[in-house]
Amino acid sequence: MNLISNGKAVSISYRRNEVVSMVLLILTTVISILSVLVMPKRISWIEIYTTSLFVMFLGSVADIYLDVKYDFYGFFTKGVDFEYLLIFIFIYPATNSVFLNFYPQSKSLSRKALYLTVWVILTTLFEYVSGQTEVFYYNEWKPIYSFFCYPFLYIAMVLNLKMIRRLQVIDK
Repeated sequence: MNLISNGKAVSISYRRNEVVSMVLLILTTVISILSVLVMPKRISWIEIYTTSLFVMFLGSVADIYLDVKYDFYGFFTKGVDFEYLLIFIFIYPATNSVFLNFYPQSKSLSRKALYLTVWVILTTLFEYVSGQTEVFYYNEWKPIYSFFCYPFLYIAMVLNLKMIRRLQVIDK
């Protein structure tokens, strides 16, 4: 269905997608913040803070190259906008914090692999849903690429947390 605005046709479905995108973004942001605040903490606030900075750095490097430079994918529109900042400042760090907080540090390798696999599947599905609601868009990128990249990102987060803990021991 189209509306006429200033002599131009405006698609109502486009407006609906825009509303759905914003609702998804706001809900995800609120849920992300609440998750971090209410979860029983197994990692310290300094670990949450430093690993979040690491994730934000990694995310920005990936997004600068894959989004801005090569335009493989992006959030909402090409480049950085307010909505992207919500994702970058709240959702990336919150996801990192919840993942690391419940990571089965002292469990078997198979338990760690299962935990990692579940997170990779959930993250890829969330990315796919974000693509369907136009929070995220694909150009040359495919969700399957993310599926194979996420394990490396999650492992990098775990290794970063281990490094932070070693540095804390050295400081004492």
